[in-house]
Amino acid sequence: MFKTGMNRSLLNKDFFQTILDRAYGPNRVLTKSWSEEELDSSASILSNISSGDDDEDDDDEDFSVEEDAHNGGTLSAASTSSNSGHSEEPCPMNDMTGHFLYKIEFEARTHPSIILTPSPSQKPLSISATSRIEGHYHAPSTPHNSSVDGQLYVVVKSKPIDTALIELTNIMAQLQGGDFAEEYDLVKDQTGFRNSHIREIELAELSWHVGGAMENISTKVYNVLRNDSQQLYALCLEYLDPSLGNITHMNSTDTALSTWSPNDIHLVLRDLASFHAQFLGQEDRILGMTFLETPTRSLMKLLRPAYEAMVKTNRKNEPALFSQFLTDSMLDFLKHSDECWTKVEKSPRTLIHGDFNTRNICLRLDPSTGAQKLCAYDWELACCHLPQRDVVEFLSFVLPPGSNEWSHYIEYHRLALKSAYNTQTQASGSPAIILPSPREYMDLAKIALLDFAALRVAMYGVSNSFKQVEWLPRILNTVEEQLKRMGPLRAPTDKVYHESKL
Repeated sequence: MFKTGMNRSLLNKDFFQTILDRAYGPNRVLTKSWSEEELDSSASILSNISSGDDDEDDDDEDFSVEEDAHNGGTLSAASTSSNSGHSEEPCPMNDMTGHFLYKIEFEARTHPSIILTPSPSQKPLSISATSRIEGHYHAPSTPHNSSVDGQLYVVVKSKPIDTALIELTNIMAQLQGGDFAEEYDLVKDQTGFRNSHIREIELAELSWHVGGAMENISTKVYNVLRNDSQQLYALCLEYLDPSLGNITHMNSTDTALSTWSPNDIHLVLRDLASFHAQFLGQEDRILGMTFLETPTRSLMKLLRPAYEAMVKTNRKNEPALFSQFLTDSMLDFLKHSDECWTKVEKSPRTLIHGDFNTRNICLRLDPSTGAQKLCAYDWELACCHLPQRDVVEFLSFVLPPGSNEWSHYIEYHRLALKSAYNTQTQASGSPAIILPSPREYMDLAKIALLDFAALRVAMYGVSNSFKQVEWLPRILNTVEEQLKRMGPLRAPTDKVYHESKL
């Protein structure tokens, strides 16, 4: 089967000390112990796919943490690792895939809010107000040799290798049979999952490097583990705990229509636009990020037969969900994908989240202002695309079917993008690009919505045939009603209507 997990024994004292160094500054706190806690989160559907020992008792191992003579934590499974701290096997029997909550207990030597100047090789990441931190700290004037105990909760996200995800989606396609099974098997390696196991790790490092809006809207990443030879890929993230009262709108898909107010939607689009502006017009730079898998005109031509077969399969299997109008709209888009992507590639693109919906975002309090701001996580599907692609996916989840607010929110994002880009360009002194006019921006938004429908929502339909996706009917209805409001695609043209130079 697949190598999908990581060895808990690799989460050792050095790993957790690095987290504390990045949270509070080097040498400010020392690890005492750590323990795995209960986490109300579903593990990856791949968590039970392993090439390791099939002994059913493996999952019952005790991974409790005990203090050693040096006040450091040791895992009871550590005996399975070598002296270097790494297992000889790529996927040992105590593997883990998914999200795991850890409590780190530490001893603070000085006030933890004082962060030392980082070395060039390690940038301390400030703790956000939404991280779960416990403990009582002395004032900054506390003598250097004093100490105080504290706790920091973090989430370790262990990534399955990309081939596991690729094979899993292909298995679902093969079970559907027919043209879909045949066509999908030919392109299974190019449907967006390649390099998914390293994408978030690379993007975390990019965020550390560029800072700015990308770092501002992302969850804090305290440490990463990557070992290609052992197929080990994991990130250590801040624990976003809604029970503290400073995280809202988390996991809100089922209640999105009553949870997300117009003010909330504007806030998200404003912060999202700042992130989009940070990379707007830098297509060559983004396309050079080989860990991304970016849709292009040539790739869409290759994928077209598989996605046409997928759309037809959904219509056949679930005619009550995938209406004739929606099916015809998707097929028409795929038929004219070459013309549509010619227009896309002539327009400003940027780095997008790629899975920007209420399952992967929340609002958090900004500790510096006390105001709410966007927090986005799960960046596995990030790519180079139209900024409208993130916008239309978000609106599909937070607006009711038949809403007449789409044009308002899309134009709001365009204006916020223009403002943020203008500010960032003036600060950097870089030459400005030209932003499409309101009319052109809306035309591109329709292409983005059809792209979301034909490529992503269609895949949701395949998943729904195996396990019911509760929110899918509402999303399909919303997308269909908005496509009707937007009208048919304009005749493709090489002419792009620009508003003005920013």
